[in-house]
Amino acid sequence: MIGLGTSLPEIILSFSASQQGLRELAVGLALGSNIINVLLILGIALVLRPLSLHSALLRHELPLMLLVTVLAGLALINHQLTVWDGLALLFVATLYLYGMFRLTQHTSSTVPDQLTQEQLSALPDQHISFAVALLWLGVALILLPVATHMIVDNALVVANFLGLSQRVIGLLFLSIGTSLPELATVVVGMTRGQQHLAIGNLVGAQIYNLAIVLGIPAIFNPGAISEKAFNHDFWLVFISSSLLTLLCLKQNKVNGRIMGIILLTGFLGWALWLCCPLKLDMTS
Repeated sequence: MIGLGTSLPEIILSFSASQQGLRELAVGLALGSNIINVLLILGIALVLRPLSLHSALLRHELPLMLLVTVLAGLALINHQLTVWDGLALLFVATLYLYGMFRLTQHTSSTVPDQLTQEQLSALPDQHISFAVALLWLGVALILLPVATHMIVDNALVVANFLGLSQRVIGLLFLSIGTSLPELATVVVGMTRGQQHLAIGNLVGAQIYNLAIVLGIPAIFNPGAISEKAFNHDFWLVFISSSLLTLLCLKQNKVNGRIMGIILLTGFLGWALWLCCPLKLDMTS
């Protein structure tokens, strides 16, 4: 559930971009956020601390993440986003939310799951009144759309100045900015020994980015997209999600720090490849 909160910037930014007709930027944001979650954020997490996961709830989420990744690939394979693609992805997101809510209830009523325990321990101790919480929620809902509109406008200025496409701006620059909540959650979780919370947030964010962030432009701005969104970007998302699953399942058989350095090196190489001015029309 925390993954939904940290994915809120991507969701609002995707909606704002779709409303402005910037379909490629929204798609790049959805795919780029997932790539960065694994290559950059998981890489930092592994450098900080080796994985030691014992959550049945988290293990249930991993195959769901791969399933959503495959569904996203089916939506992108014809280089066209349709309203039906968006409805299918958002339907899957709704089912996931409901399923995880029921599963969390079940594990809480029997033997508390490690992920559930860490999520509860991360809640603030102080009691905030309903009125104060509602007030801050209203302020956030007012400021976020305004801020995201400004982000999109200035991202286009940067794109034009640097000669980069909407796709690259969404894939790299906007994705890094909107992934900061995930980064903060993972770093805090790993340093406090709350590894299930940190990795569970990443897995949840992976699902929401594909099911909601990618579903939004399909519904509000359907149409053709760059072939590279599927031919290049999606396959890196698929590899990243598969790698995240393998690392979670083979946690004690992998040298975490070395793997973290490998992921960070992969992120640096990918970022340079996207931005290199000498490449031959690979990211246009």
